[in-house]
Amino acid sequence: MLNVISILIQFVFNAIKYLLGFLVILILGVVGAVLYALPWILRMIALLIWLGSAYLGFTSIETIYSPFSPTIPVIALQFAVILILVAWVIILLQTNTKLFWGGMAVGGLVVGSAATGSIWLLDHWQYADLFFRVLPSTLFSVLLIYETIRLRSLRRNGKAPLAKDKQIVEEKEDAMLDLPAIESVVAS
Repeated sequence: MLNVISILIQFVFNAIKYLLGFLVILILGVVGAVLYALPWILRMIALLIWLGSAYLGFTSIETIYSPFSPTIPVIALQFAVILILVAWVIILLQTNTKLFWGGMAVGGLVVGSAATGSIWLLDHWQYADLFFRVLPSTLFSVLLIYETIRLRSLRRNGKAPLAKDKQIVEEKEDAMLDLPAIESVVAS
């Protein structure tokens, strides 16, 4: 009888040992799969942050400007959020593609925190309504004044192109010199 009990205890210990080995292998496999998929998981998180910030930007603009503005200007301001987010992605693609996903997440965090901060400001500051009514027109006016001054200074300086533009003009002139001469023929 003691022999049978000792065999059963040995069997239970062996089963527990095999079960623990199986669980260790299963856990290590899941950890390995997560580590293997981690770059793609982080990319999905960056994309979700970027899309979430667009949603927060849309809802904050709608919350702030819908009560006193018609629909079309609100949609135009929401389009500005799209423009900011897409322009940031284009800048990232042009400068450094290695840091694209992290930059996309950071851009999403900045836009999302600005949207959340503007809603918080609207709730906690008594003059926020006036501030947000004046903000779009003020920014647009400053942009127009800046562009006017910049274009006038370029016009006064003889329309001096930038260094990159000079290179493009020189390349076009060189390409024009390489073309065969075309003489006009007048039929009489």
